[in-house]
Amino acid sequence: MTGTGLLHDPVSGTTRRVTFDCETKFQPTLRVVDKSGNSLDVALADLSISRGGWRGDAITFVWKQEAHDWALTVDDPQTIANLTRQLPAPLSSSIESWQKNSRRGTRWSKAALVAGAVIALLPIFVIIALFVMRDRIIDAVISRIPTSVDAQIGDQMHQDLSASGKLIKDGPGVDALREVSRRFAPHLPAQDFQFRFEVVNDASVNAYAAPGGLVVVHTGLLAKADSADQLAGVLGHEIVHVTRRHSLRQLIYKLGLSTAARWLLGVPDSAADTLAGAAVNLSGLKFSRDQESDADAGGVDLLQKARLPAAGLHSFFRMLAENQEAVPAILSTHPADADRMAALEKLVAERGAWEIEPLTIDWSAVRLDAQERTKKQ
Repeated sequence: MTGTGLLHDPVSGTTRRVTFDCETKFQPTLRVVDKSGNSLDVALADLSISRGGWRGDAITFVWKQEAHDWALTVDDPQTIANLTRQLPAPLSSSIESWQKNSRRGTRWSKAALVAGAVIALLPIFVIIALFVMRDRIIDAVISRIPTSVDAQIGDQMHQDLSASGKLIKDGPGVDALREVSRRFAPHLPAQDFQFRFEVVNDASVNAYAAPGGLVVVHTGLLAKADSADQLAGVLGHEIVHVTRRHSLRQLIYKLGLSTAARWLLGVPDSAADTLAGAAVNLSGLKFSRDQESDADAGGVDLLQKARLPAAGLHSFFRMLAENQEAVPAILSTHPADADRMAALEKLVAERGAWEIEPLTIDWSAVRLDAQERTKKQ
């Protein structure tokens, strides 16, 4: 058989491409011929063989001639395969053994590369998995947090409000809030929450709910609302945020998935303190679209049970959305887009009319008092 290889010539100190012919039947000989036609014959019996090439997938024939070590490296896979079939058994068995080891090494190298890539990308995979499963993770965490934690957060928030000096303890706004809340009280779900409805002297048009049952209304909202029915609509909406633990869920979102994942393994004793710390700016907490829809539906249900009009919440948000002035704080946390307004209208229409028991509140007095208080801030 014939083939090509690299001849390492110790006499001239060069390495050059040559052709070779291997005769194995009559006089087992390796004949090497270079481009100039110079030939070199070597008995196969004088050859030794070793692995060659930088990847170990070539073979090198070595022999001694005139006190010099010569070598011929063959790296063509097909030529090596042909040599394996034709060379004497001692030489061909060595080649077969090396080839098996080379294939095994290649497989292990590929496996190592794949394993290395997986390990390198594992953090990214984990982040993606956490992001995709974030809702399930947070649902699982909330189910492990007792409602007593909600109550502790609400207590802490109430203490902070009391210490701020902005909490209003009496007046038309407080009386109005108490009257509306009393209408809802018999219809609240049985939970370990202590509902408290408070008015804070703050000019921003806002209201928010803290975990555990604390619902806060700003004087800015009372000064802006057109009627007690609008206040009732806002309160019903905020109460559902509490009972469905939406605020707690958003606080866990705020703390991040890493915290949620740790808590999934066991809620620590410091959970309430950690959540209370994250709830410092609870009035700026944004709810998801699904949570807003849930609070709207639950709020309408409460209004129906309390025999209060359902149009208050819709009309209040519509009035604020149509206002060309700066966007009120409540709209930044409770967006009132066209889709939400349409869904709210449909929700009310599907329920049909129900018996109404009007609120006996002097709303003009409430608005005037709230306006005067915000001026004195």
